[in-house]
Parts: sequence; structure tokens; C-alpha cells
Amino acid sequence: HREPNADHPYGPVGAVVGATYPEQLAELREKMPNTLFLVPGFGAQGGGAADVKGAFDEDGIGAIVNSSRGIIFAHQRDEYKDRFGDDRWQEAVEAATLDMIEQLRAVI
Repeated sequence: HREPNADHPYGPVGAVVGATYPEQLAELREKMPNTLFLVPGFGAQGGGAADVKGAFDEDGIGAIVNSSRGIIFAHQRDEYKDRFGDDRWQEAVEAATLDMIEQLRAVI
């Protein structure tokens, strides 16, 4: 077990904090500055980039944002269905992933 320090600011314990609770997310980040957050609920469950902003520290790190259905089933979503259809579902997955990354970068 390693204690957090300047080179490795995060400890061995993490927390799961939902994207659909942005106020609690920011509050917990303040109370647990050395804790990695796993943040489910992005995308299909309703959480967006602005909602998860509070999970990240001032350096833009400290959180792993998860979007399962929003990416896995991207080919069924209106914004990707017309571009890719069912036959090109892998390309829809890639596009949804890149879009998520872009959305997150815009807020952190």
C-alpha cells in the first residue's frame, strides 16, 4: 500500500459516484481529494459532461467516467443510426466514444 504523494496523488481506495448526482459528486470530490472516482450513468442513464465535471480534480484527473449502453448500442441511437446503421455498428461505437471524449474534454 502506497500513501498518496505529489507524484501519485491517489490512494488505493476508490468510490463509485453516479453521474446523475452532480451536486454529490462535487461535494464528495471536495471531501475525498485523494480518491479515484468511478462514475457510471453517463449517456443512456442521463448524465452528461457538465454533470461529471465535479468528479475531476483541478488537474482534470481523478475520475473514470463509464458509458456502457450509450456506446455499446450507439448504432441504435438517432444521432448514429442514420450515419452507420446496424451493419456498421463498430463505427458507431467508435464515433460515440470519440464524441464522449470530446464532451468530457470540453468541461475539464
